[in-house]
Amino acid sequence: MTNLTFNTRQEFIQSAFNEVARIISDHGQPCLEAFVPAFSTEQCLEHLAFVASEWAYDYSIIDTYAQLYKQSNQELKEEMGDC
Repeated sequence: MTNLTFNTRQEFIQSAFNEVARIISDHGQPCLEAFVPAFSTEQCLEHLAFVASEWAYDYSIIDTYAQLYKQSNQELKEEMGDC
């Protein structure tokens, strides 16, 4: 097992935000693979980005995941005729 070390509490929390975003994204991926929109994943990532922003952390990685889900969900929604 690899030991992770962080120089500051801020580095640790930033890493935690990014890891939670990855976990949420991974959890929603099977929906997209089954051609089902993952709206709750998109909303969760958007809220996580908001919280990171409010706490003055870099939310760019979280926002990237959220934008990918937003785009994928929109494409699936359009494909199903729910525009």
